Amino acid sequence: MATSDARPTEMRERILTAAAIEFADRGYAGTSIGLVAEKSGTGKGLVQYHFKAKSDLALALVHASFSKAPFANVLGDARPAHGIEAIVASIRGVAGAFRDDVRVRASVRLVREYHLIEATLPTPYVGWITRIGMLLREAEVAGEVPGGLDHDREAWHLVAYFSGVQEVSNRLTEREDLPERIEEMLARSLAALGVVNLEAFL
Repeated sequence: MATSDARPTEMRERILTAAAIEFADRGYAGTSIGLVAEKSGTGKGLVQYHFKAKSDLALALVHASFSKAPFANVLGDARPAHGIEAIVASIRGVAGAFRDDVRVRASVRLVREYHLIEATLPTPYVGWITRIGMLLREAEVAGEVPGGLDHDREAWHLVAYFSGVQEVSNRLTEREDLPERIEEMLARSLAALGVVNLEAFL
């Protein structure tokens, strides 16, 4: 068992990772402070020193997941992407996070279970929709898509399409086939937008 003399930030992160694993596997109702303490190798008292209640753990995870890459479109590329290239990179990045990042998986499940949580969770996807709308405007200026698109509406539908694809993939294959399904989604949705020289972006 770990002792309580670990640096506070490191211990807090360890507790959050343990909580993410429990929330992702068991959901909000099935997770307890005791289970998080056991998973993190510490005691309930230390968990509650950092997070007074289970809802505080949930809130911290969701805030962190939806305010950082890839939802914030901070992709870490050496060369900043723009327009359709950035939209494709962003959607692929979010898909990768949904499949591979336990904190993101936990946050997505917690957002679905918001009615069980005694805290006001941030609304997911709003910033991502706004960012994709801006990128569609860039794409129109660059001649990558036809003029006259309703950028914000199309951005909403792209994010909604992604959300449905990842959820069906989760239900049927636990997101094992998500990369393939996302490529299919991108090919279909970008074609529907009338993207010029589509092959260059896929």
